[in-house]
Amino acid sequence: MKSLVALAVAVISATAFSADNFTITADGHSKAQIVTGEKPPETVIFAAKELQVFVKKMSGAELPIVAKPDPKMPSILLGPAAREKIPAAELKAIQRDGYIITVTNGNLCIVGIDDAGPQTDIEALLKKGETHSVPAWSFQRGTLYGVYRLLEELGMRWFMPGEFGERAPDIKSLTFAGDIRESPHFISRTVGYWSLYPGNYYDKNVKKITVMPGERAEIGFTTVDNRMWELRMRGATYQIPLNHYPTSTRWVERFGKTHPEYFALLPDGKRDCVDPHEGHLCYTCPGVADESAADIKAYADGKESEARGISRIHPVTKQPINNDNRGWPEHIAFGEYFSLLPHDGFRACTCPNCLKMVPPEIAIANQRHSMLVWDYIARCAEKVPDCKITCLAYGTYSIPHPGMKELPPNVTVGYCGYSHPASLYYKNAFERYEKLVTQWSSLSHGNLAFWQHYLASNRDQDTAGMPEHTPEMYVKVLRLMAKHGNHVFCEQMADSIMFELYNRYLLLKMFYNPQLDEQAIWNDFLARFYGPGSGLIGEIYADIGAKNVEKIKQNASRIDYWTKLYTADALKSYHVKAAEAAKKAAGTPYEKAVSAFDKYYLGLMDVGLSNFNATLGEALKTPNPDLTCRYDSSTLALDGKLDEPAWEKAIPVQMYDINTGLTNAMKTEVRSYYDDQNIYFGITAYDPDAKKLKRVTDEPGLMDAIEIFVDSQHNHQGYYQMTFDLAGKLDERHYIDRIEPVRIDWRSHAKWQVVINEGSYVMEIAMPRKSFEAAGRDLSAETWGVMVGRTVSALDVSKGRFSCTSAKLRRGFHQPSLFNNLIFTK
Repeated sequence: MKSLVALAVAVISATAFSADNFTITADGHSKAQIVTGEKPPETVIFAAKELQVFVKKMSGAELPIVAKPDPKMPSILLGPAAREKIPAAELKAIQRDGYIITVTNGNLCIVGIDDAGPQTDIEALLKKGETHSVPAWSFQRGTLYGVYRLLEELGMRWFMPGEFGERAPDIKSLTFAGDIRESPHFISRTVGYWSLYPGNYYDKNVKKITVMPGERAEIGFTTVDNRMWELRMRGATYQIPLNHYPTSTRWVERFGKTHPEYFALLPDGKRDCVDPHEGHLCYTCPGVADESAADIKAYADGKESEARGISRIHPVTKQPINNDNRGWPEHIAFGEYFSLLPHDGFRACTCPNCLKMVPPEIAIANQRHSMLVWDYIARCAEKVPDCKITCLAYGTYSIPHPGMKELPPNVTVGYCGYSHPASLYYKNAFERYEKLVTQWSSLSHGNLAFWQHYLASNRDQDTAGMPEHTPEMYVKVLRLMAKHGNHVFCEQMADSIMFELYNRYLLLKMFYNPQLDEQAIWNDFLARFYGPGSGLIGEIYADIGAKNVEKIKQNASRIDYWTKLYTADALKSYHVKAAEAAKKAAGTPYEKAVSAFDKYYLGLMDVGLSNFNATLGEALKTPNPDLTCRYDSSTLALDGKLDEPAWEKAIPVQMYDINTGLTNAMKTEVRSYYDDQNIYFGITAYDPDAKKLKRVTDEPGLMDAIEIFVDSQHNHQGYYQMTFDLAGKLDERHYIDRIEPVRIDWRSHAKWQVVINEGSYVMEIAMPRKSFEAAGRDLSAETWGVMVGRTVSALDVSKGRFSCTSAKLRRGFHQPSLFNNLIFTK
């Protein structure tokens, strides 16, 4: 064990230089005292206790803690006591969450920036259950972080919260030599914030397909354990606010009745000023920028949120919230910063001013949204030049619009342009990501914040049991971020402890110091966490990682994932290796970790494969009906009647419930044919209450509608989606593949007619072939992918709300590998 620790220190220590050895313990006996100085900050007292505890765990020796040193004994000087020995110029170089660890005149000095006062009493905070509030934990504790860094240098590891992740080597003689001066690169560096919110995550009896039964009871941890782990990993003492502004500051509640002009004019002619969960804004309205600036100014001036009409009473629980931040939600207003991020699912205003602002040559919706949002951000920033504003480059405004100018210097852009870093293995995605990061950096004075999603795996029923082990890309992206910014918020799933154990550990280490050797961190983790079983466990990780990369590079579907990559044979081979690792680790402190890997990491993959076989594996054996699309050049009157001979010759295909695979109770028939100009679809949708159906326009899936998906390349990757509703509106989208951002500017130029009869409605649709790059060629030998879906809004999801022509498809329409064949014939 001693040689292993020496190797780890030599490789991953950030800045250690030769100096006289400082002896802490020798042969299990104390050789130094811990000195806090008189009236030390609460965090320094806590640091002394932590140092004492973990030195004893490693060596068996208990170091005394004193306020004044015994001159006959070497001292470990903490905080104020160390400041007396280090030159003032050196102390000034310490930054937030940074520290100095150095040997001076025979004493070991550890010092950082330390706040003081009862609000910094860590033990008191934990005792009252305050583990999550950002304002409550925003006090500086640099000396404590220096202590943890020293303990890490001596051999301590905290791989995950709780005792299960703790590794204390048996080293009777502890010495330190060197000089460590570190400050974190990323000031904000949160990992797993939302997923680890107190509540459901810590319920050891929670039942979800993404949670492995027994895992939390055996190796789970508490909110206190998680907070303590974040401290020991030197987690951030500050988090930049980057969240959604309009809903957080209750715009509908404050202005919905008095100023409806502040809100987006929707396509139905109504202002979005009723639902408090919506309330999308009209970003060209002068009052919106004025009120936003007034909110920012009030917060910066130290006023309570009520001064701006923002209640701190929670609308559901009726309990006060945000009391530790003057009533302002910490995720939009904290420290020096104020976030103006618009809603999720941005809905652009259609008022004349908004339409007029965007020049007609900008036809792509993403560019129009970008122009509206960033013009608003710039105008707000100019109104409050002494205040700092943040906004994510997110969703449909994540790409700079053509001709975009540099933003005011008080704006920090938070880049959130890709779903998750692992996806950047696909084609040239990393190069495009790098280009966009560089663009935003140049537009925001070279200092970005980042919001990253690590939500690609084990997120829901379809992705249950899918691990994401791609540390090389995590680090590659992280280092690119470090070149352009110093704030990061990492949103990560944490339903599986074993899946995310190493990911969280690696990210927190690298966010503090992006220049650490990631391979050394990985080797150290394997050796120190799995012990004698590390070699075999490492082989399993390596194979899983290689297949993760292959999956992304090939843009593999869920079907390929479980039938080609992680097959039953592959999982069996993993279990065989894990069993051999268990034999090697038997009777050692590492036995439980190896067992947990087999039960809860590989076990969850078993659950994923079983879930696939149960929900889709059997469905794949079901024959999928083909849609025969015959050529017919006869004249068609597009009137919604389907009474031409061409329709009589067309072969009807029925729809199936996407939950059960059974023919839907609400019968639907789909017919198709083509001519030289168009591809035609005729849909008869039966419904006894057809005459009562609401003719409304909304998002696909929320209204009665017919959706047609066309994979004209038949590559099971990209496809076009057209949603025809009963109000006569058409929603069109182009999915280039399942990784690229969806294009909402594509247009099919389809024409259609809807007729509502007694007991059914009929849609007759003509889609120009040229919209699918199929004009003028002979289609008679071609086969495309197609799927026609129907939404019955009156029904629950479990009662037949969604049906489609694919007998294989389950739970969602967007699965191109399960579309029907559209067979063109003469």
